[in-house]
Amino acid sequence: MPTRVDTLPTTRSGLPCQLQDSWQRSLNYGLTRDDDAQPWVANAMLKDARAENGWVKHLVAPLLARLRPELNKHPSIMVMSDATGLVLETHGNSDFLHKAQRYALSPGNLWGEHARGTNAIGTALALQQHCEVAGGEHYLSRNAGLFCSAAPVFRPDGQVAGVLDLSTPAMTPRHDAAALIRRTVCQIEHAWATSALGANRWLLSLHHDEKILGTAQELLLIFDDRTLLGANKLAMDAFALTSGHFGALELDALFPGLELRGGETVLETGNHQRFYARQTLPARRFSGRGSAQQTEQHGIEKEKALRIVNAGIALCITGETGCGKEYLARELYSRSQWHTGNFVAINCAALPEHLIESELFGYVPGAFTGASPKGYIGKCREADGGVLFLDEIGDMPLALQTRLLRVLQEKKVTPLGANSSWDVNFALICATHQDLAARVQAGTFREDLLYRIQEFHLRIPPLREWQHREGFIHKLWHELGAASRGLTLSDEVVNTLAHQPWPGNVRQLLSQLRVLMALAEDGDRITLADLPGEIHAAPVSQRPSDEQSAIAQAQGNMSLAAKKLGISRSTLYRRLAK
Repeated sequence: MPTRVDTLPTTRSGLPCQLQDSWQRSLNYGLTRDDDAQPWVANAMLKDARAENGWVKHLVAPLLARLRPELNKHPSIMVMSDATGLVLETHGNSDFLHKAQRYALSPGNLWGEHARGTNAIGTALALQQHCEVAGGEHYLSRNAGLFCSAAPVFRPDGQVAGVLDLSTPAMTPRHDAAALIRRTVCQIEHAWATSALGANRWLLSLHHDEKILGTAQELLLIFDDRTLLGANKLAMDAFALTSGHFGALELDALFPGLELRGGETVLETGNHQRFYARQTLPARRFSGRGSAQQTEQHGIEKEKALRIVNAGIALCITGETGCGKEYLARELYSRSQWHTGNFVAINCAALPEHLIESELFGYVPGAFTGASPKGYIGKCREADGGVLFLDEIGDMPLALQTRLLRVLQEKKVTPLGANSSWDVNFALICATHQDLAARVQAGTFREDLLYRIQEFHLRIPPLREWQHREGFIHKLWHELGAASRGLTLSDEVVNTLAHQPWPGNVRQLLSQLRVLMALAEDGDRITLADLPGEIHAAPVSQRPSDEQSAIAQAQGNMSLAAKKLGISRSTLYRRLAK
C-alpha cells in the first residue's frame, strides 16, 4: 500500500504532475489502493438525479444513440455523470458493458475522486479539463484493468454540468478516445447553447473559418439585447470568459458598435481579431396589447387560456415582474367554471424555504416545533374545487418540486406528519418571470415538473413592448376613478409616461398614476410640472438609471438586480418608487 505519492507508477507523458496531485488528494481522502468499496446511491436518488439533469436525456442521449455503431466496433462504453461524478447513463458495446459491471460503471455509481481516487471522471471534474487515466494510473488497484478518457461538459453559464467518459480495457485502448470525447462534448455544448435561447435572446455564431459556421466547432455567444448571458466552452476559451462575465459584460466590450440586424457579416474585435459571424435574432412572439391586430390576438390567447383552465389543464404564465401575471390569473378564475371555489395564491419566492412545504401541503397538530396545535390544511386543500395559483414557481426548492409533482399526478395531498391522504381537485395556474427551460438545463428545476405545470404556455410581454401605450394609460386613469374627481391628463403627460422604460411594468406605471391622483386636487389637469423630477427630466433617449439597467440585465428578476447593485430588494423597490 503506497504511503507516498512518489510510489505512483510511471505515467504517460503529458499528465504526470496532474496525476500526482490527484494521487495526493486520494491519499488525503483516506483511500487505500486495495480499497474494494464501490460507492453508489439508491434507485430513488438516481431517479431524482436524472430528473434534475434533464439535459442528459435531451442533449446527450440522442448523440450516444448515434454513436452506438461506432462504440460496438470496439470493446468500449460511454459513461455520462453529473457534476458530482454520479453515473447517470452508460451506453456502448453490449459485451463490454457486461464486463464493465465489475468496475461499477453502471448508473448509480459514484466516481468522484473522493469515492474512487484517481480516475478519469473524478479527476476531469477536479481539473475541469480533459483527462486520461490508463491501467495502473488509477489509484484503486481494482480499476487497473481500465483505460479511460473523460472531459467535463460545460453549461452555457460557465458551470460544469457533468463529465462524459469513454472506457475500454486497458490492454486494448482506443487511440481515438480523446478525439471522440472532445468531439462529442463539443456537440453537446453546441446543442445546449443553441437550445438556451428564449423569447428575447439572440445568438452570435463566430469562427475564423467561414466554412465552420453552422457546425459544432463554431463559437457561440448568447445575448439578451446587448448583455452577454452565456456561451459554449469554445467561445469561453477564445474570449477568456468566466461565469462572472455572464449578465455583466456588454456586447460593445467584445464588438464595439455592432448593430443587431440578423444574417451573416464579418466582425472585428477590440483587439483586431476578424471573425466570420452570423446573428440569429429571436423569433417575435405574441406581444400583448397594441394595434387592432395585436389586441385581437391578445383576446384570442386569453380565450384559449380560459378554455385550458376550464378543462383542468395546467397553465403557465410567464413575463417580467409587474406585467400582470396574477391579474390575468384572477381574471381567468373569475370567468371559469372553478369560480365557485377558492382562488388560492402562494408566492414561492416570498416564503422561507422551510415554510413553503407546510403552507402548500399542510400539517397535523404537533408535526414540528412551532406548529399550530390545531394543525393546518394547506393551500392545496384550500384550493380544492377552485384554482391554485403558484406565483414565482421557478423559485421553488428542488425537494418541494418532487412533492408537488406527486400531488399533481396523484391528486392526493399528505400533510406533514400525517399517515393518510386527502383527495384534491383544482385547476393549476403557475407564473414566473424566469426561463424554466433554461433552469431545467441548469439542473435547478425538474424537467418532469415543467411538463406537468406548463401544459399550456402564455407569455405576457413587458410594457415597453406594447404599442399604443397612451390608450392603456387613459384606461388605467379612468379605472382609478379620475372621472369622478374631474381629473384629466394633458397630452404631454400621457406622451411622457408612454415613453418611459417602466422596468416595473404595469405595476410601476399604476403606482405612479396613483401618486399623481393622490397629490391632485379635484378638477385638476395634470401637466408636466406635476410629474416627479426623474420622469419629467428624463427624455426618451436618456440612459436608464443604474436600477433600470440592473433590472434589464437580470431579465426582470428583482432579487438578482438588487444583488447586482449591492442593495436589498426592498431598497430597490423604494428607489424605483421615487
